[in-house]
Amino acid sequence: MHAEHVDPRTRRTVTALRTALLELAGSTPVGEIDISTLCRTAGVHRTTFYKHFATVSDLGRCLVTGLLTRIDDPAIAVEGGFSGWLTAVLEQVAGNRHVYRYILTDRGDPAVQRLLCERLTAATHAALVAAAARGEDLDMDPAALAGALGYGCYGLVEAALADDTLDIRETVDGIVALLPDPLRPVLVA
Repeated sequence: MHAEHVDPRTRRTVTALRTALLELAGSTPVGEIDISTLCRTAGVHRTTFYKHFATVSDLGRCLVTGLLTRIDDPAIAVEGGFSGWLTAVLEQVAGNRHVYRYILTDRGDPAVQRLLCERLTAATHAALVAAAARGEDLDMDPAALAGALGYGCYGLVEAALADDTLDIRETVDGIVALLPDPLRPVLVA
């Protein structure tokens, strides 16, 4: 459903819940925030919460929707290859640190962090499979390589959250330069 077609009451409710989660996350790890406290802070009844979300983690996923969309965007990978895609993902993180810090750091929500790692791994796997289909020799099982790179990408997400001065493009170029041949040329393409 497109945002412009969402009932204004629903939009207000979801906004109140998102705001309450961010407020509470400033003093309590997200994994420890219970629905009662969240609803009290948002001024929303529990039954209303359950009309929109099943768990606090579901609400956390709502907060990182922009990042998940960026990760899954095939146009970015086609245009800039793996490095362009990773740069776009990390720029999305850097532009939304004020939200993502609460969800994706050690005080965040492990379920959302796991989801993000899985999506990063899946996107990396797709890039590797596409490279193999072009005839590139990966010299390693694509699934195992995707797992290593996907979780490594999550490490870069955490670095971008921790350091407001991190130069995203320089960091991505540096990481890609560290990759061994034949992987580096495949992912820079």
